[in-house]
Amino acid sequence: MDALTYIVDKYKLNANQGMPVEIPNVGRRDLAGWFGELGFTKGAEIGTAGGKFAEIICSSSPSVHLYCVDAYAIYNGYRDYTRTEQMTKMHTESHERLKKYNVEFVEQFSMDALNHFEDNSLDFVYIDANHEWPFVTQDIYYWSKKVRPGGIVAGHDYYRSNRKDSKCHVRGAVNGYTYAFRVDPWFILGRDEKRAGEIRDNSRSWMWIK
Repeated sequence: MDALTYIVDKYKLNANQGMPVEIPNVGRRDLAGWFGELGFTKGAEIGTAGGKFAEIICSSSPSVHLYCVDAYAIYNGYRDYTRTEQMTKMHTESHERLKKYNVEFVEQFSMDALNHFEDNSLDFVYIDANHEWPFVTQDIYYWSKKVRPGGIVAGHDYYRSNRKDSKCHVRGAVNGYTYAFRVDPWFILGRDEKRAGEIRDNSRSWMWIK
């Protein structure tokens, strides 16, 4: 099934409007369901942490073999988790939460983990690791290469923040990549504004079909 046609038809979207195209009343739980509906069987999550979204992917799309890429290590430039105890707790939680699913952990930094995958070998990738520039920029650039044509490139936290304790440059990285490589159309899950009765994740996801 063609993923773009599936999504455009399912939500009656105008994919020729200005980018990005917002998909109203949709969140990343819906994205996880699309993987199964589209017959996807092989994907990777970059930045698994405690495994909560990985569990949603696996429970929504039982046929998917999911690679969970996360080094579970402290390093310079990573502000979200700065204590070894935090990493140890997430490592334990993720392995316990995902043990009944078809999951394979790749416990390396994302740039090192690239060597485990051939280009164009994955049905999808979901990027949710270090959100600072250049980390998120290189994740989008290099992991996009691992997705086959017709597959989905997606990620979390489409916003910008330069707070001293938590920087997020995802919005700029996604905007820059899609502009530089002429990605059209591409999508944001959920409206920018919150509306009563509509699904809208507090932090929205972005995606496109390669």
